[in-house]
Amino acid sequence: MNPKLRLILLHRPNNQGFALPFTLCVGVVMMLAGTIMLVKSQANRSHVQAQQTTSEGISAAEVGVTRITTLMNDNRYIAMYPDCIGRDSGGNCTDSGTTESWANISNIPKLTVCESGEAADVEDVSLKQEWQPIDPDNPHQGDYRLLKYEYPTPGKAPNVGKLTVEGRVRTSNENKEATSQLEVDVPVSPGPVENTNVPGVWLADDPDATGGNGIEGDVLLGNCDSPTDTVNVKGSDPITGEPYEAKHTNLEFPDLPEIPDTAIYLGVMGENKDGSLTATSGDITLPRAGDTYTTKTINGQSVQVYEYKVDQINFNSGSHSLTVTPGKQVSLYLQGSMVVKSNSNIIHNCDDSGNPISGCKPTDFKIYGYGDNTNTICTAGNKRIEAFIFAPEYTVGTAGTGGGEGGIKGTIWANEWSNGKSCGSNTSNTAVVQTARWEDLGLQPKNTPPELSSTSTWQRNER
Repeated sequence: MNPKLRLILLHRPNNQGFALPFTLCVGVVMMLAGTIMLVKSQANRSHVQAQQTTSEGISAAEVGVTRITTLMNDNRYIAMYPDCIGRDSGGNCTDSGTTESWANISNIPKLTVCESGEAADVEDVSLKQEWQPIDPDNPHQGDYRLLKYEYPTPGKAPNVGKLTVEGRVRTSNENKEATSQLEVDVPVSPGPVENTNVPGVWLADDPDATGGNGIEGDVLLGNCDSPTDTVNVKGSDPITGEPYEAKHTNLEFPDLPEIPDTAIYLGVMGENKDGSLTATSGDITLPRAGDTYTTKTINGQSVQVYEYKVDQINFNSGSHSLTVTPGKQVSLYLQGSMVVKSNSNIIHNCDDSGNPISGCKPTDFKIYGYGDNTNTICTAGNKRIEAFIFAPEYTVGTAGTGGGEGGIKGTIWANEWSNGKSCGSNTSNTAVVQTARWEDLGLQPKNTPPELSSTSTWQRNER
């Protein structure tokens, strides 16, 4: 062999010692990559688990929001009051005295209609901020609790309440829990009166209701001692088809309208206390020639109303009649009693021998009673008056039976019904026929239940 070639071969580089370090390096790199992927996988899994438990906590809070707003809808007056004004360090509500709040539920005016309803549940959920199980038989469903409900103008609507509810669920580690908070806006509006039927009879404080008198209309009773099952209610609403019923109510009478200075003074109509005739006795027709009207807005329409101030209507003996011209709006502002016996009459008739008179409604004739509880409105049992009668302090009724042709057609609101009292109203014949509609009265009751709109602006509070 050529000595030079042999020398070159003897000094050629040898890679045999490099393979082991290279292999070790590749192994280390792969091990690091695997470790990184494992750590990342564990982080992702932890993140997913955290998201899942957070989602479950939010779901529990959403259930709480739904249940508490349902409770509010069942007791809608509470939507206008806060859950609690003051709490101690343990979350217990310290409201007392006259404070109006859920936790002091007895101070929320007119919350219930005689029966307690779910008022106790309202008080329970607000007193101690205790956790409420979604499903008592399945604790893994989670819990919720009311943290607070704020309302800026207690007792008045419209406004927006702010409800904050907390939800929680147990994680796989039973010593840990996922908790989430939701803050929800609750729009509160005044309750539309259209949701309440106009009553044929509305009595504020009569423990005996309407006795055996037949009432073709709804009967509202403000006294919880008034029996509803013995009220002689007949017929159905011709518009809705719903049968009339007697029921307790927490609605309140509206205020009587102010007597306008322009009201025409008629004094005592019929007879004086000594039996002598007054200047307005015998046959009277309103409006009279030359009487002036006042323009008012009723149900969005401009109407001409003839207004009269009357001390007393005493058609007790002799023969008298007061005729209200059909189609005319006439209001009497009555200071004392109104007694109409069978030989006299108050005539307002929107029906001419079976033919309805166009543009005429029974409630075009309105009688407002401003006297105290010593006053009476007593109508004849044989002649029916078409009118809206509103006398908050009066005792009212229909004297005698009259073959069921007497009483009121329209609606009558008063303090008591004259069961066996001065008017002796206790006939099984129909004493009242309800024909009124809210839009025709120009008055609306107080304390209508507020209306809760759909919850808006859901906001998650981080914890």
